[in-house]
Formats: sequence, C-alpha cells, structure tokens
Amino acid sequence: MARKILKRTVDAINASSFVGKAKSIRDKLSYRIYQAKGASRGREFSRQLQKSGLSRVCFTIAFNTPWVIDALTRAWQIHSPGLSLVVVDNSSSDAARKSIERICSARGVPYLGLPNRRERHWSRSHGTALTWVFDNIVRHLRPEFFGYIDHDCFPVAPFDIPARMEGKVVYGLKLPANENFRYKPTVDDPKWHLWGGFCFFRFAAVEGLDLDFGPRMELGLDTGGGNWLPLYSRLAEADISAAVEEPAAVVLAGERSEHHQMFDATFFHVGGSSYADQKTRHHRTAQHRELLRDYVWETYLGGAQNRIASDS
Repeated sequence: MARKILKRTVDAINASSFVGKAKSIRDKLSYRIYQAKGASRGREFSRQLQKSGLSRVCFTIAFNTPWVIDALTRAWQIHSPGLSLVVVDNSSSDAARKSIERICSARGVPYLGLPNRRERHWSRSHGTALTWVFDNIVRHLRPEFFGYIDHDCFPVAPFDIPARMEGKVVYGLKLPANENFRYKPTVDDPKWHLWGGFCFFRFAAVEGLDLDFGPRMELGLDTGGGNWLPLYSRLAEADISAAVEEPAAVVLAGERSEHHQMFDATFFHVGGSSYADQKTRHHRTAQHRELLRDYVWETYLGGAQNRIASDS
C-alpha cells in the first residue's frame, strides 16, 4: 500500500506544470550543448544538398534497423511523394551505421551520421535528432518544403505532398493531447501536434521560429509536441492539412498482426520494427519482425531480390 501511495505521489509531482517546465528548461539546455556538436558538418551537408538542387526535402531519422532504411529507400524509388529523401542516422550501433550508410550509397540517397548521444527516452532522442536537423541543416538549406517521416513508414502508392500542401503551412498526422502522458485533457482542450514521424512544413512560414520537435509530456504531447507553443497554437484550421489515419492489420504465418497504420491510404507505417532487444511481446519477436520484413518486400517493393540489407 505504501508503495502505491508513493508511486501516485511521484506521478502527481511529475505531472505538475512546474516539474514539466523545469524538465523543459533542462532539456533545452542539454540540447543546446548537443546542437553545437557536428554543427559545421551539418552546414557543409546542407551546402551539398543545395548543390544537388534539392528544395523539397524529406528527412528520416535512422535508428539501428538497416532493413527499414533499405525498404524506405526502395519505396521512395518506386513512389516518391514529391520530396527528395535524406537519411540522418541516429543509430547507437556502429555496425548499423555502416550498413545504413552502405544502403544509402547504393541507392543514391544523401546520408549524414548524427553525433553520438546517450538518451534513454526514445521520444526525447527522436525529438532531439529532428530539432538538430532543423537547426543545423534545414535553416541553412532553406528549402521550399521540408518534413520528416519515420524510418519505418513507407510510401506504397502515388502521392504528391507539395500538392497536398497547396495553400497550407503544415501537413501531417495531427494528434490531440493524450492522457497517457499523465495529462488530463479537457473536452475543449485545443492542444495538438503533428507527430514527429509524419510532419511536413512550408519553410517560409516557420524559418523565423524556434522549432522544438521534442515531446512535451506535461502538455500531453509526444514527439513534435514542443512545436505547440511556437507554431501549432498560432495556426488557423485553414493552415493545416491533416492526414487520415487508418489501422492496417496484416496476416503473417496465419496470424493477424496489428499495430500497423496507413496514412492517407498511401503511407504504410510498420509497428514494432525497431525493438530488436525487446522480445516480451509477440509482435516484437525476431521471427515476427522477419515475417513483417518479408511481407513489406513481397507486398509493396517488388520482392526480396531487390533487398540490400539482411537484418530483421
């Protein structure tokens, strides 16, 4: 009983606005230190992208799973959605980085490895990587459009993101404040964010803003939620193009596999592809991931003969 009371007390403290603001300040200070790492490499990389004529760019943050980068780069060759793909590697494994860089080289996709950074919280790690890309690459590149897609979210049908953004400031998966983050949204709570794994922006509309793609748990917002205050809270409905999300269950070895999504009937988002060290749930086992990898290749990417990576 005492433990339960203590846990409820700790949860209440962590959910308070004061603690949330304190953590936000801490994270910003930590990020500023990290931002300086590799900043010159980021500027040089942006110059290389400029020389290549890239003005509509989609970044993906790779993380320890070469096969999804293999699939994503192949999917982009088949159904490029109007933006050039760029891979920025946040992998903690040197072996994974080498494999991902080799895949990008083979498919002609620009690649940049991020400075190493230890971060146990996945949402913060992902958000930090997204913000680093904005500050150290996008600000210097000054593209017409830019955005981010999760490394395991594959275009599987024709689509034109710039056309979808005609007259809009942002496009992506719009998510409301979530009570799963120890936050209690009210019925009329306006807070929302574009998920950091599927969000796109008109650069001219955000270039002067201090964007922050980290989570804001105290506001009930996951990766990308740090943009609520500087950007999303200021947008009118007419500025937003929201993607339609639908469940996308598949059958693997005779069993129904959940945890997958389809955005705008075009982007297939794989669930559980990056959990190689967590095997306590069925959809995260090595065998299941191998079946899922094969399903993606056979269903959408023309078969395994086009694969480069062999991991699952």
